Amino acid sequence: MPPTSAQIIDPGPRSARGHDRAVKGCTACPLHEHRGHPVVGDGPRDARLVIVTDVPRRHEDIHGHALAGSCRNVLDEALLHAGIDPATVRRTSVVRCRPQDDRAPTGAEVATCSGHLSGELGLVGPEVIVALGQLATSVLLKRSVPLEKVAGYRLDIRGGVTLIPTHHPSEVVRGVPAAAVALRRDLAVAKAVLDGTMATGAQARSELRSRLAEPAEPGAPGASAQPSTRSRPTRPSRKQPAHA
Repeated sequence: MPPTSAQIIDPGPRSARGHDRAVKGCTACPLHEHRGHPVVGDGPRDARLVIVTDVPRRHEDIHGHALAGSCRNVLDEALLHAGIDPATVRRTSVVRCRPQDDRAPTGAEVATCSGHLSGELGLVGPEVIVALGQLATSVLLKRSVPLEKVAGYRLDIRGGVTLIPTHHPSEVVRGVPAAAVALRRDLAVAKAVLDGTMATGAQARSELRSRLAEPAEPGAPGASAQPSTRSRPTRPSRKQPAHA
């Protein structure tokens, strides 16, 4: 039967080893019954950049790490293109056990597993999180949001962490041309934020609020127009991605 609210995992204070033990020994939902290896985060435990994917598939279930196989290759190539060393990045997953027959996880299963993600992010303390796909984005924003409405934006979550939603590498593997372009573009944005050459999510939000609060000068063109409450942030040129 699906997990109840009482089975939602308390992220609580944990050590890094304690967190990994909790993930590997988790039996809080039915997904553990058919898993090979639960996914634990891999990469530096003090990484400034964390990449969050959605759910394990066959390769992840075999290796016990997020983003294995072709998806890992695509992601690493995109990181290098953006000037980011893949060895400096931590990768993790919202859902930790592969659903049987690769079905979509239920809302209850996602809610149960989200405690592991929250605990891990609390231990790592990243400056930037890149969310791969709609599920990871919605979990981190704590509301359902269509990916196309937020992909590439710098959003402020967890009290000062910059969230950048983007397309999942699996879309690139399936041959979606726009996904490859977007993934590289959005990782370049993450690099620019880390380098301090682009505003963080909190800074971008503050700047937007300040602009909206400024009164228009009487008689100025567009003074009576209703200001937009959403504006896509400036991104690095595709021809010249931000480098350190």
